[in-house]
Amino acid sequence: MDLLNLIRQKVRDFEGTTMHEGLKAVVHHIEIAERHFDHGVKYEDYFYTDVIYRTNQAFEGALKEAYRALAESDPSHKAPAQIEKYIEAKNLLKERVLIQFRNYRSEWRNKSTHDYKLFFSSQEALLAIVSVSAFFSILLDEMLEKHAYEKERLEITKKIGAIVASLGNYQQLDFHQQCLELLAHFSASLKRDDGLKHGINEYELRGKLAAYILALDPQITLQTEVPIQIGSSRMMVDLILKKGDTSIVLELKRPSREARINSLRAVNQVATYLAASGITEGIVYIPPLDKSQKIEITNQTIETGGKKLNISVVRT
Repeated sequence: MDLLNLIRQKVRDFEGTTMHEGLKAVVHHIEIAERHFDHGVKYEDYFYTDVIYRTNQAFEGALKEAYRALAESDPSHKAPAQIEKYIEAKNLLKERVLIQFRNYRSEWRNKSTHDYKLFFSSQEALLAIVSVSAFFSILLDEMLEKHAYEKERLEITKKIGAIVASLGNYQQLDFHQQCLELLAHFSASLKRDDGLKHGINEYELRGKLAAYILALDPQITLQTEVPIQIGSSRMMVDLILKKGDTSIVLELKRPSREARINSLRAVNQVATYLAASGITEGIVYIPPLDKSQKIEITNQTIETGGKKLNISVVRT
């Protein structure tokens, strides 16, 4: 895996935003860190210590741009320590990102910042590059989700009246059917507005979908990346939608030519989530890959542990 190239691809999705230049600067620091590492291999060991100082700059730059995106505030007058405290206090980062954040801060940034006598080895320099790159890549996913959410929220305000009118007897449907209706309309809007994109980031897709659902039905509450304990493993559910006393597990999959095969796997995945969480309603959603595909909705009931699990699939 070329992690730095993956990061570059994600950063390109921010072109035209206030974050783009700052994110490119973070990429540049990681690139320089990799060059220092190569110099350490070829020439002198002190280049490995320079690697850490560059990855620290990448770490701080990534946090500043995350603050700009997630807190919707200018970070230019904030010290890195202030931003770190704010991000943790306000729970701006999801669990997976927070783990990487704390790991890099404790293992590399704090040590090198507070002890000028430290010198780092090739193994430590390599770990620092991998750690900050992984943190930045995962952080970009979260930023992409927020960026897509805000962009969709602004777009949908221009046409919400027409969409609501097209929902017909929406208010007479039960919550499960309402969710299916919303997903079908979201798929149609992607096709109609040319919102489909090959290789779309799952987090970007989730942000768009969340904005669409909440705009059309403000009574729905929505959680993303909800942890569920399954035996000794801890899994993350993409979304849980709730309205009144009913909760629905929603598993989101990226558009694919293998939608039928992927949906079968995803149904088993949702059934596992339902059995572990106590929720009995689930939906697998795979948006269309191109405009020519027709939207299909199927329903099935799975009995397990004396409970009936109702799982629907919305796909093309």
